[in-house]
Amino acid sequence: MFKSTKIEYLPPNVFRRLEERKNKARQDGKYVIDCGTANPSGAPPAEVVRTLQKAVEVTENSHYAPSHGTREFREAIANWYRVRFDVEIDSESEVHTLLGSKEGLFNISLAYLGHRDVALIPDPSFPTYHDGAYMAGADIYRLPLRKENGYLPDLDSIPQFILKRSRILFLNYPHNPTGAMAPPEFIKEAIAFAKEHKMIICYDNAFSELTFDGKIAPSFLEYAGAKDVGIELFTFSKAFNMSGWRLAFAVGNRHLIGSLIECHAEAHTGMFPAIQLAGITALKDVWPTGFLAEQRKDYQRKRDYALHKFAQINWPVDKPAGAIYLWVPIPKRMTCEEFAEMLTKKYGLLVAPGIGFGDTGEGFIRMSMTCKYDDFERAVDYLCEAIQTLR
Repeated sequence: MFKSTKIEYLPPNVFRRLEERKNKARQDGKYVIDCGTANPSGAPPAEVVRTLQKAVEVTENSHYAPSHGTREFREAIANWYRVRFDVEIDSESEVHTLLGSKEGLFNISLAYLGHRDVALIPDPSFPTYHDGAYMAGADIYRLPLRKENGYLPDLDSIPQFILKRSRILFLNYPHNPTGAMAPPEFIKEAIAFAKEHKMIICYDNAFSELTFDGKIAPSFLEYAGAKDVGIELFTFSKAFNMSGWRLAFAVGNRHLIGSLIECHAEAHTGMFPAIQLAGITALKDVWPTGFLAEQRKDYQRKRDYALHKFAQINWPVDKPAGAIYLWVPIPKRMTCEEFAEMLTKKYGLLVAPGIGFGDTGEGFIRMSMTCKYDDFERAVDYLCEAIQTLR
């Protein structure tokens, strides 16, 4: 069957491959511990669920919603940014509701990139940054993130002939997959860099509420000049255990938000109003409670168990400051794809091969901490056993 050349040459999607591997293992009768797809095992907040249940029964909520979100939801987002980050957001022109942050991360490239434009993409990073730019017809310039640089891109290393065509820089801290956080000096540098080279910044802030050891993640928009050059995206998927609800939003520069709304309107209608009402409950009623603190406590407990076990076998794994992943180096006797496949076949353990997040991911796996604690302990023990066998 015919495929477009863009689809034909699109790199294989790491998450689709993980689903296929998981389904195959289950068909073979294995109990699968999913540390690959980052699907939170915890329940959404009860208040959020009750709001949805009640809202579904209201006939008006079955009607089409505004493309950029209901007024009530946009106002709740603006109020949350004021309370959480001390950032003023105009709910009319600087907010856009998304069907999951993945939609916005993809569409921003469709809105701002064309043939021969360049997208500056960290490596490793969430694959959608690349995929959106690729589908927009742009060229991609990878910015390697390495431990010795604190997993920050070296903006000064970008050649001038690349900078002349660069139109967008993607950033994401706390970082998927390494868990690194960016110091304020780097964010300020990035904003000045974007202004100097007349490009925009798309800041993926998916994990602002999931940080460890008392650290607090800022909003990109807290920094002077950020709203002049960029937008920020937030998702309810991980913080509120609502990954299947597909609820997220973008905030920031009104011109960028307007372009996202235009892209959205061409392919989608508005978000189901009942889910937007549930989102209001999450931001207004759940966020001030201890729900997020318990989330952080659970993930930090898993992180600390894993780091302790890795230390016992003298295996170097960086301590993530935030997000929900461990970026684990693997023995050199296998590629990361081979190692991940072996873990599934031998132990029923699903992890994401690092190469799925960029070329610098070869030699690593991404281990999600989203499964239940008992399963996570077993997963870490299996992984340590495999490492010791192959080291």
